[in-house]
Amino acid sequence: MFIMLSKPKIRKIVLLILLFWYSVELAQAGEQIVLNPVDGHSNQNQINEALSQADEVYLKSGVYKIDDSIFIDSDTILRGDPDAIIQVYEGSDQFFTGMKGLICSNGPVDDILIEGFQIDGNCDELNPSYSRSAPQYDHDAERAIIINGYTNRYCNNIVVRNMQIFDCFSDGVHVRFANSVFVYDNFISNCQHEGVFFVCVELGKIYGNKIAGVTSDCVRLDNCVSCRVYENILFSYRGSNSNGAYQGGQNGIQVANAGSSHGYDASNKPTKTTNVEVFNNVFANDIPNAIWVHSLDESQVYLHDNRRIDGSELADMGIPLEGIDFNNMPSKEMSEKVFDSIFDILEWEFTDSGRTDQTAEDVPLQVAEKSSGIIAGGVKIVGFKDRIVLDNVSYIPDDQAVLAQTKVIQNPDFSQWAGIIKQIDKKVSVKIENGTAYAKLTVKTHWYTKSTNSLTGKSSKSKIRTATATFKDSVHPAPEILTREKPAKAYVNVFSDTKNPIAKVKAYPTNATQRIEYTYRGNTTTRTFLIGERITDKTGLQYTAYYRCDAWAGTIPHMGNELILVGKFDPAQLHIKYYTPYESSEIEDIEIIYHKTEGENPLITTLKFLVQMIMAMYAGYRIMIIIIN
Repeated sequence: MFIMLSKPKIRKIVLLILLFWYSVELAQAGEQIVLNPVDGHSNQNQINEALSQADEVYLKSGVYKIDDSIFIDSDTILRGDPDAIIQVYEGSDQFFTGMKGLICSNGPVDDILIEGFQIDGNCDELNPSYSRSAPQYDHDAERAIIINGYTNRYCNNIVVRNMQIFDCFSDGVHVRFANSVFVYDNFISNCQHEGVFFVCVELGKIYGNKIAGVTSDCVRLDNCVSCRVYENILFSYRGSNSNGAYQGGQNGIQVANAGSSHGYDASNKPTKTTNVEVFNNVFANDIPNAIWVHSLDESQVYLHDNRRIDGSELADMGIPLEGIDFNNMPSKEMSEKVFDSIFDILEWEFTDSGRTDQTAEDVPLQVAEKSSGIIAGGVKIVGFKDRIVLDNVSYIPDDQAVLAQTKVIQNPDFSQWAGIIKQIDKKVSVKIENGTAYAKLTVKTHWYTKSTNSLTGKSSKSKIRTATATFKDSVHPAPEILTREKPAKAYVNVFSDTKNPIAKVKAYPTNATQRIEYTYRGNTTTRTFLIGERITDKTGLQYTAYYRCDAWAGTIPHMGNELILVGKFDPAQLHIKYYTPYESSEIEDIEIIYHKTEGENPLITTLKFLVQMIMAMYAGYRIMIIIIN
């Protein structure tokens, strides 16, 4: 029987067939999509399409010009090469206003990671009027990253790390109404409102960032709860890319309960500033207020161990920062050079190892001797060898790292004593028990007396006698002993496609892993998790303060958390070495997993064919329904 079909029905059939094949393609899509820049100035379209299809999107090197927003949803990773640049198109109209930034959430989101690439707001090439979307909303345009929850639905678990963000009319990173937010190891320059801005964030950390502020603050926290700002380097941007923005007016760090500002009502902020800690930050030049705390109960903000460029402490609020002024910074590149020079000015010494090889003799003598029979002596714990500080906790490698000074002399009170000391043996033992360090000095003195026979005039010695004395010292609390767990194993997933063979290598760090070093065919790449700064305390002993990071460097490429080995995999050429602050060791247990391609694996091919047949039968059924109707 021949059935005539109308044009509308034909169109429906064609659409169903296209939808069927599109569904098959989506089903075959992987969890990660890798992108390269495309011509034109609307690269946000391909990025948004990829984000809608995969849990992870990776941007390869190049410039991705955009003229509208990139939207990121929950359970998403957006990564990129260090020289992948998302750049605002210089011919753009103003799209990035209000709660809409270059990269933004469309409402509350959970479990977001943004890392590794660059964001260029290109503000010096845009109309300066874009810096205000409306007269009542200053600094509201062109936020680089904005993650925005609601008062009744907070975002959760937001991470922004290892980014370069620069030349934006407004904030570098803006997060509001969120729990568990981590912004760290970023470079932020010439973002003309706030470098990093938290609003009503609970359990947030801002650390390890280098921020060159302009006009407003380098870091700002409004109405935040249980947040920490630490180990950042903050100074003033004085470059030429600011497009008329006022320079030199920014604070280093501002902490406040914010009122209504620039058109935004403060009544919708459900929290007040509580338990905010600001410490170990460095302020590098002419910031009018290094730390500005206002409009709140100042007892809720804890300021300690913040430093000026000259090394002095900043333990108060609103102190004008004096010292070295850096001028002529025309670009982010110049700002990076300034950051490098700061390390020289502060005389910072960076190191991988926590070993210093210092001894108790490196500390000025502190022992005060006590009398004990024919001798006087003492023992004094003067510090701990190879001490490190990690996550604000002090550690040592073992209980023998206690540094103890000793002193033993003949008792001055025995100046008229007729005995003669032949030998003094001393033994020092140290240990740590229940958080207390103990040092014990045991002194064994060998002595004799000498007499002269009055008749013969001959001298004689008495038998050698011994005397024992014990001296003790203790210190509480002692540093903890660092637990070093060896990574259980490494994994290599080998994909043996004959055209493009590839292997992905992954080794998992432990809490105390300083770095993992991969060597393959004579090339090396290192993934660093702890960067150490060598510091000398007031007694002259050195210790190492470690800062957490996740940084790759070397000649072997990586993607995400995996090392990428291109070509036919040779297990004998792969060596993986892991380091702690105290030692290193080879990872011996490497599990190699071989994956066959679809063409080599008949099971995958069969399953794919069955899925396609089922979908084809369903599409045929829908077509028949259309024909009958």
